[in-house]
Amino acid sequence: IMRHICTSIVATLLLAGTSFAATINVPGDQPTIAAAISASSNGDTIAIAAGTYNEANLDTDGKAITIGSASGNLDVTIDAQQGGSVFMIESDEDDGTVIKDLVITGGSAYFGGGIHCNDSNPTITNCTIEGNTANGEGGGIYCRSNSSPTISGCTITGNTAYNGGGISCSSSDPTISGCTISGN
Repeated sequence: IMRHICTSIVATLLLAGTSFAATINVPGDQPTIAAAISASSNGDTIAIAAGTYNEANLDTDGKAITIGSASGNLDVTIDAQQGGSVFMIESDEDDGTVIKDLVITGGSAYFGGGIHCNDSNPTITNCTIEGNTANGEGGGIYCRSNSSPTISGCTITGNTAYNGGGISCSSSDPTISGCTISGN
């Protein structure tokens, strides 16, 4: 009987230390994308309901999370309304940080109006990145300091910057495939 009690205690402790990936719905579970990111843990998915969200400087905070449209369609627009970059990915994120199925617009910053990657390697897929500006470099996307994002299936158009209206990279090596980059 003592052996069964010990086995039960060990099993309970192991399960208590195990975390499971969660889906955090915006606005169902969290009112904003920023709040959902703050509440998330590695492996979680932030599923955003169709609509326009006026948020800027969304910092993924080094988390391996997926942020995207709940439907998998381009029915979610994140408009920073010239309040900064839309996404700030600068905490050593790797390809487990995924931005997908989003329209990213209205970003305005010195570097990276739409997405600013610094020393990070996120996955950016099936996004439309349009109407962002940078006074310096990378109106749509800026990659700097050993950033090697994987960018696939994206449309990057109508972005402006002093250098690199669509994409600008400094000491970085992104992988870009199946994207339309035009009119920047």
